[in-house]
Amino acid sequence: MRARSWSRVAAILMAAFLSAGCSGGERAQEQARRPEVDGELVSELVAYVTDNHRTPEEYIVGKFGSHDIVFVGEYHRIRHDAELVAGMIPGLYEAGVRSLGMEFARRADQADIDLLVTADEYDDVLAREMLWREWPWWGFKEYADIFRAAWQFNSALPDGAPPFRVFGLNATQDWSHVWSEEDRRDPETARKVWPEGDSDEVMAATILSEFVEKGEKALIYSGINHAYTEYRQPIVDGSTGEFLRFNGGRMGNRVFDEIGKRCVTVFLHSPWPPAENYSAPWVLAADGVVDAVIEALPGELRRAGFDVSGTPFATLGGETGWWKHGYDGFTLADYCDGYVIQGPLYDYEGVSLIDGWFTEDNRVEAIEQLANPEPRVKNLERSIESMTRGMASDTDMERHFGHLW
Repeated sequence: MRARSWSRVAAILMAAFLSAGCSGGERAQEQARRPEVDGELVSELVAYVTDNHRTPEEYIVGKFGSHDIVFVGEYHRIRHDAELVAGMIPGLYEAGVRSLGMEFARRADQADIDLLVTADEYDDVLAREMLWREWPWWGFKEYADIFRAAWQFNSALPDGAPPFRVFGLNATQDWSHVWSEEDRRDPETARKVWPEGDSDEVMAATILSEFVEKGEKALIYSGINHAYTEYRQPIVDGSTGEFLRFNGGRMGNRVFDEIGKRCVTVFLHSPWPPAENYSAPWVLAADGVVDAVIEALPGELRRAGFDVSGTPFATLGGETGWWKHGYDGFTLADYCDGYVIQGPLYDYEGVSLIDGWFTEDNRVEAIEQLANPEPRVKNLERSIESMTRGMASDTDMERHFGHLW
């Protein structure tokens, strides 16, 4: 059985690892492991970004000039990533792109989404309900604000103009059926957890039916692991580090297999899992070169989008990162087609929790939907305050990435 939205599960596991904190000595040791970068290479890349500068909004919208489906992949819970997507709606519409598909809502809720973003008055309660239905541990304001941004834009359209639509892509899933490792391995239980099919399967099918088959263009917003198109995610033995096989069934892979280079992957900059162990402290992407470029750019150019393939960024390596496994001479061009930077890591902020997200009425339901049965069995009596603290800790960018500052 595939686990729920692996990019988010991985972030949860990472949060658990880091929850014990790092001492000053440990942090200094991690900083000492940051790879050295070639100064001449950094200067070349800085010159390229400067000479070809486009804002992230300009860059992503511009990709629709030669592509139908643009996948934008994130780490998760980084505030400026969600705000970027919400802020692009006017530019997308002006470019003739009237659809945004996102991982953070269910396909089953499409009628409610359409109602929400075209109503005379905005229904904040309905927006919250749809996030809850997708997963009770995703109560973050900036993701809900994407619905609000679409509603605000549609409210200002002239009568008769077609609305901007937000599409829920994700599968319905119910983890209350999984209470042991035996349940996890049971095919019948898996069918109860994923009655429509798993996330990648359902999201890809929705993109193909709602956009590709209808000749529509769409921006697709998800965790990066769902957004791979040509890149195949490696599956590696966690104890030995041995490469086992590629996972070619991600959402973007499935769409790419149908339409080829009419779709592309744009990565929203964040650290990567380390080569030696996915659950260890994460490392700088592309062996730290991109972060060095961000630091070297003047402030007004630190928000930018640029191509990877066919540019000096194409040959950047990734020896310190997990994504190299299974590839001979892994490069950034293997990983993604485009790249977006929005400032240095030390300026990253997490998304904010929706006030009153957990209540006594929904507390047990939320615990039942944890993907990992072990903490769920132990925490059925967990308090609202403890649950809220736990979700807030997942948004703490310093806790996740502070060792890289």
